[in-house]
Amino acid sequence: MTDDVGPLRKYAADGVYGLHVLTTVFVTWAWVLPWEGALWFALFFIPVMIIHWQIADVCILRTWEMALRGHPDAGSPEQGSFLVSLFGLVGISITFKTASKMSYAISYASLGGCAIRLFVIG
Repeated sequence: MTDDVGPLRKYAADGVYGLHVLTTVFVTWAWVLPWEGALWFALFFIPVMIIHWQIADVCILRTWEMALRGHPDAGSPEQGSFLVSLFGLVGISITFKTASKMSYAISYASLGGCAIRLFVIG
């Protein structure tokens, strides 16, 4: 990454990073939220997110963050994985392949939990 981006871009990148963290927490825990609206939103949002990953091969939030930070590989898989960097913050080293498998597994599991709560449990 480059250090020659201005403070506004750094703040914007931090904001996108925060949104990415909130999105990750929401997708992971949507199925346990007490609000029916959150379950319905997750039932729509998670498949859209997964389709985006499959079409773009990168996450748009990570791309925006990296572009704002001046990363030369923003928008390509070489920009790095959000989960790899997130786990790295707590000293856990995982590979891009592991992060990808975790992302899909958690997303599908949460989607299934939301569907069960909405259509089976009620």
